[in-house]
Amino acid sequence: MNTPKPFAADEEFVLMAFSMEPNHGRETLERYIREYPQHTTALIDCSIDLVHEPSVDDVQAPEVPDSAVDKAWQRFERTIQQPDAEVANTFAKLSTSSFKSLARSLDVSNLFLMRVRDRAIRASTIPVRFTEKLASKLGTTVQAMGAYLQAPPRMVSGQAFRSSVKPSVGEQITFDQAVQTSQLTPEQQATLKSLSD
Repeated sequence: MNTPKPFAADEEFVLMAFSMEPNHGRETLERYIREYPQHTTALIDCSIDLVHEPSVDDVQAPEVPDSAVDKAWQRFERTIQQPDAEVANTFAKLSTSSFKSLARSLDVSNLFLMRVRDRAIRASTIPVRFTEKLASKLGTTVQAMGAYLQAPPRMVSGQAFRSSVKPSVGEQITFDQAVQTSQLTPEQQATLKSLSD
């Protein structure tokens, strides 16, 4: 004789327990119906669903032609190789003091050099002689420096911003505009403008 349960199990609990059983056959179903007669209908519905549910082994994978697999694999390999990967940032190795020393050796303000580093200046307007000088000071090639400067502008990730507006990358300015608005002395401005000649 069944003893009464000390608590009435809710339907969700009973169905979950039934679904976890290793066998959903008649014997298991009858046992659950005897123990939880108030959930008979739900148990029967659950049993039907479980018996007719296809197992993972029964599901057949669709046939995919080898050519489609090869194409997908080639596309994946191209993505991994990243031919358009960002060019090396020669400024990344500089500490704060090294950055300031570089600005002094180029005879430019820190603000001007930050604009160069963050690619806030359109590369097409930067004189080749300045690019050569910068590459020499950073110990890189002119081609590598040119490729870096031609990449899209970026925002320095290490800076902290206190604003309710999300920071964004601004529009690029010309080399001449940067010379005029980067807190350079008149002598520094004249030296930079002479590189354009």
